[in-house]
This record gives sequence, structure tokens and C-alpha cells, in this order.
Amino acid sequence: MEGRFLACYEEWLQIQRADLNELLQAISSQNGSRARSEMELRELVEKSMRHYEEYYERRRNLVQEDGPAFFAPPWCNSFEKSILWVGGCRPSMFIRLIYSLSSAGLEAHLDNLAGRAFASASNSEGLVGLSAPQLVLVNELHRSTLLEENRITSQVATLQENVADRPLLPIVKERQRWRRSDTSRGEIGDGGDAEVVAAMGSYTAAMSGLVEAADRLRLETARTLLSDILRPKQAVELLATGKQLHLSVHEWGHQRDLSRGHGV
Repeated sequence: MEGRFLACYEEWLQIQRADLNELLQAISSQNGSRARSEMELRELVEKSMRHYEEYYERRRNLVQEDGPAFFAPPWCNSFEKSILWVGGCRPSMFIRLIYSLSSAGLEAHLDNLAGRAFASASNSEGLVGLSAPQLVLVNELHRSTLLEENRITSQVATLQENVADRPLLPIVKERQRWRRSDTSRGEIGDGGDAEVVAAMGSYTAAMSGLVEAADRLRLETARTLLSDILRPKQAVELLATGKQLHLSVHEWGHQRDLSRGHGV
């Protein structure tokens, strides 16, 4: 099973790299004679969104098989695992990227991203030119996203705390009684009987549901931001930054694990 999970993630990384190359080409061409039209940029954004949706659909099938695996996925490096939220990035991170790119460091960021392709661009363009109505919409989306994140986080906490209650604790106590009475009906931690399998299955199903809810929030937040709030050029810049961040963290985390003798 782990092989299929790893293959899904590796395929997603390849798609991310290909999409990033297209986005960077679009950014670097904006001040040249081959600048992309708004329609072309919008199509590029929609292509990336389709890839997100297709990836999360593939994930959904795997999540239903083994939801707990997504809370500490073996196909991620240790640094990636440390920053996961319910199997992926926090949806509010998309919005945090906008705030970061809208700061005074935007020009330096774009210098690195596209070789000064936007260095002479007007402040009325790109993420630095977020309008007042856009800022209002971004702030509203941020608030609603944080509320939903907190709701899911609370559900995760409740599920984790429930390990000390039904249905697992009664099974543990029953096994203890059996051992004290020298019966041979089972051992603590025995995962082979139907009662234990059913109890673990209830937790697995709940965890799967939480990952699916988190994935829906990730998609909805990205879709609202990229399609409903940002202009095509702004959306391209945000997508490029997000993908570059994801791929860089993946590579740096992998190198970190290798330097410590982890991974292959």
C-alpha cells in the first residue's frame, strides 16, 4: 500500500515542477514582446487548479484506505512532517503568502524569481498592487479560513483525547481482567479480534474524514483566492511562489535527512 501512496506523492511533485516552469516562463515574458494576455494567464491558473483538484481526488481514494497515514506520512521527510496540518499545508498559508509578497520585500523576491523581469513594473501591477477591495476580500477569506481551521483542529484534538475513552479504553480494561483471571481470551494490544479491529476502524474512519475536510478547505481557499479575488497576473505570481516554496522545502528537508543518515 505504501508504494501507491509514495507514487501518488512523487507524481504530484513532478506535476508541481512542470507547472512551476510554465508559471516562471509566463512571469519572465510579461515585460517582453511575448507578454501573455490575461486570458492566457487565466488559463494557466486554471490548469494549475485542475492539477490540484485531480491530485486531491487521487488522495481522497487513498485517504479512505488509511487516513492515519496522512498525519505522519512516511513518503515525506522529517521536516515536511513537522509542518503538516491534518495531512497537508494549512489553508491559511496561501493567504500568509499574499501578505508576505505584498510587503516591502516583494521586489527582491521577484528579482530572484524571474531575473528582474518585474523590477521596473508599476506598483499598480502584480501582488504589490492589491486594491483596497481586494484587501477587504483577502481579510474576510483569512478570517473565515482560520475559523474553519480551528474547527477542524478542535475535532482532531477531541479525537486524540478520545483514545483515553471509548471504544479503546474498555477493551484495554477488559484485557486486564482476563489476564488477572488467567483466561486465554486475549492479550492487551491484540489486534486480531473483531472488537479491536472495529474500535481501531472507527478511529481510522474519523481520521480519514478529517483529512478529507482539511483537503476540501485547502482547495476551497485556493480556488476562492486564485479565481475570485486575484487578477490573473497576481494569481500566477502567487502560484509560482507557493510551488517554489513547496519544492524547496521538500528538497531541503530531504537533504537534511540524508545528512543525518535518514532516508535514501
